[in-house]
Parts: sequence; C-alpha cells; structure tokens
Amino acid sequence: MKKVLALVLVLFSLQLFAETAISDEQKKENVTVELSKGDSDTTNRYPRTLIPITCVYADGTVRLTMLENLGEMELIVTNQTTGEQWRTVNNWVLQTSTANGVYLVEIITEDGTTYWGTYTL
Repeated sequence: MKKVLALVLVLFSLQLFAETAISDEQKKENVTVELSKGDSDTTNRYPRTLIPITCVYADGTVRLTMLENLGEMELIVTNQTTGEQWRTVNNWVLQTSTANGVYLVEIITEDGTTYWGTYTL
C-alpha cells in the first residue's frame, strides 16, 4: 500500500512539473497582438478593419511591422497588473518584460491616430 501511495505521489509531482514546464514554454512562443483603432480608454471603437500595423510579442520583446508609412509614431507598452511601462519613439522593437500580467500596447501615430491591443502572460 505504501509503495502504491508513493508511486501516486511521484506521478502527481511529475505531472505538476510537466504543466509548469509547458506554461513556461508557452511564454516563449510568439503572441500576435490584435490591434484596434481608436482610444483604448473609450467605448467608441472603430471596427478592426485594415489596421496597417502588425504587432507580435515574443520573449519579452514587442515587434511592430508597418504595412504602410504612418510617419513618426510612439509605442507604449504597459503591464496593467503592475503599472510598469516602456516607451519608444520611432522604434519598431521594444524590450519589455516576461513577467506575468496583462499588457496594453498603444501605438500613437504622427497624426494622432491610436492603435491598441492587449496580450496576457
């Protein structure tokens, strides 16, 4: 009986270890951030049609790809869980964090247009 109980405990521990390893691996995969047009603080949002930017998070880095020239732009990433914030102007790559949380990505173009999206780690 003791051997069976010990075996069950070992198997349970291995399962927990495997789930943790999978969770950590998932963080390293690319996360495509779906962007919307309009202010992230309002309920009046534009439809998600033809957004000229793609945004991908991977391993603590947010990368933008511009599908058309939008002029100067500011990229702001905020961990909404901790309040920590990263900013860059006219740079399409921004080193952020791998910490757990909900992240808000905001892109403000030269003409004042705002694109935003969120991702969760």
